[in-house]
Amino acid sequence: MKRFTGSLYAQLTLVLLVALGASFATMYWLFLSHLEDSRNNNFARSLVVQIHLVEELLRTHPASSLPANVGVRITRNPPVQAPEMAGETARRLPFLKMRLSEELHRNVEVVASREPFAGLWITLRAERAQAPQWMFFPTPRSHTRLGDPLLRVFLVGFTVFFAGGMLLLWRIQRPLKRLSSALEAVGQSNRLTTLPVSGVGEIRILGERYNEMVERLRRYEEDRATMLAGVSHDLRTPLTRLRLLVELAQSSRSGEMLQNLDDIGRITDQFLDYARGNNNEAFEQRDLALFVEEVAAPYGAEGVSVSSAQDDIVLPLRANSLRRALVNLIENAIEYGSPPISIRTFQSDGAAIISVEDSGSGIAPELIPYALRPFSRLDHSRGGKGHCGLGLVIAAKIAEEHGGRLELSKRASGGLIAAIHLPVGSR
Repeated sequence: MKRFTGSLYAQLTLVLLVALGASFATMYWLFLSHLEDSRNNNFARSLVVQIHLVEELLRTHPASSLPANVGVRITRNPPVQAPEMAGETARRLPFLKMRLSEELHRNVEVVASREPFAGLWITLRAERAQAPQWMFFPTPRSHTRLGDPLLRVFLVGFTVFFAGGMLLLWRIQRPLKRLSSALEAVGQSNRLTTLPVSGVGEIRILGERYNEMVERLRRYEEDRATMLAGVSHDLRTPLTRLRLLVELAQSSRSGEMLQNLDDIGRITDQFLDYARGNNNEAFEQRDLALFVEEVAAPYGAEGVSVSSAQDDIVLPLRANSLRRALVNLIENAIEYGSPPISIRTFQSDGAAIISVEDSGSGIAPELIPYALRPFSRLDHSRGGKGHCGLGLVIAAKIAEEHGGRLELSKRASGGLIAAIHLPVGSR
């Protein structure tokens, strides 16, 4: 829910709802104000006409005879102002006083009344030395209820415009969401797929540019795979010939030369492993404790021991890739650390952890970030020997391909702790 409310679609929907709501509410209020002004003007004009007619009748007929003849109410007693008036009547009074005074060219008094009927008492023209007469005019009933046709028209218009805006936003959001999901897969999977080009304007262009990028990445991956296969073959062949020549020569320095050839082969393998990646390997369910024991078994004679706090940690692994990462950590601990070397498997905070701990001098905390950079060598902190600086980097890369991470820390009793954290139940 939180992810949806923070999405572009939800925010644009909220903006559209607020903008349309404010616009239609403003138009409705302006229309009602104009309608009320027109109604008040018409009511004032009708009052002026009626007052002129009654005043003309009063000149020829006594006031007492008018109610029976024309059905009007006239009195000389000043009416009492109603204590509580409806909102519309209260708003009308000042306007009616002003308009009637302007049209009749004299000061006109207007008093609202609710008994026996809702209406207005208005003063008529009075002869000199006579008290003014008051005439009653019923007020028209209000037509601005919530259920009136005008409000329904505005509600229908608002619904139509909002639905049209939502449809347009959906046509923009749908290809953007597909593009977002596809971009998340870039770098996490080597199976990149093109997207159907849809949407309007810039959205369509964006989809076309993404498809072009996918095609370029595919060509790059094909070229990279071809290059790595060629490099692997072209390097291993002369190394194998050199090894045969050294073994046949039986020189006093054959052992040293063979060791150098082994170093070259190991460094070459690390370069290729780092460049090749491991996304093509499928996941398989493995028991983590048994897997670690299997990998560490050949190193038992070099002071490597394995222990497991749990025997039932089963999770999906890329077995060959994780074996390569664990071997790198073990050989790193053997060559740069000191025995005893312990490997522990346990589960903590929703992650399965493989911890390789040596008893060497360790790495200073401030240098740990540099140890995970490609081609970094920390010989001065790890015993004076170094390879090409890719062993820890490859292990970290493989851990990330499993959805986990590699953490390095200094051991309290001396040495380095290299821990691979793998998510449990994520696949």
